[in-house]
Order: sequence, then C-alpha cells, then structure tokens
Amino acid sequence: MKKSAYLKDMFQKYGNDITVYPKYKQAYRVRGLIQPLSYKKLPVSNEIGVPFDHTDDGGYLYLGPAERRLDLELEELRLEQDGVLYQITKSRAVFLQNEPVYVCAVLQKAVG
Repeated sequence: MKKSAYLKDMFQKYGNDITVYPKYKQAYRVRGLIQPLSYKKLPVSNEIGVPFDHTDDGGYLYLGPAERRLDLELEELRLEQDGVLYQITKSRAVFLQNEPVYVCAVLQKAVG
C-alpha cells in the first residue's frame, strides 16, 4: 500500500467535505481538514511540513489528500467548508521518499 493511502483513509474517516472551486474547471469535493492556525502553540513550521512564515493576522491550515494536488492549481482556487469560502495563500505537497503523501496550505477567508 502506498504511503499516501494511509493518509487518504484518515482524511476519509476524520476529514470534512470540502468543495474546491478551480477558476476554469468543474468544482469537485475532497475530504480534508481546515483548522485555524494557533500561533502560540504551533510547532516550528518545518516540524509539521508547512513551509511558510506565519503572521499574526490569522489564517487557516488545510491538510488534504495527495491525489488532489491543490498546490498545482493555485490560480484563483477557492475552498468552501460549511458555507465559509477560503482562498489559498500558499500551498505545497509534502513528499516522503519521492512520493507525495499529503497537501498542506495556508488559507485566508475569501473576501467577496
């Protein structure tokens, strides 16, 4: 079994339905996690695979399956969970032994 399959199963079991709205493509759903970033208790970003500097203006962390490479579709990509629309600030796939195992992204609530 591929390494990413274990995480895909976890996202299916514990994740939420998230609708992805690419700019020029059909919307689709993924199972993933969107959580507020907690700056005071957030470990060093490299420890959890998030390669981004954080600021104090808030934000959200997305974790999702590697089969949907949101990091490759960034042009005006939006995510929606529970009626809240988000836009991706930065995103990347996390690899283990040259295999993408999950995608992480820093999100902001979308305006308009």
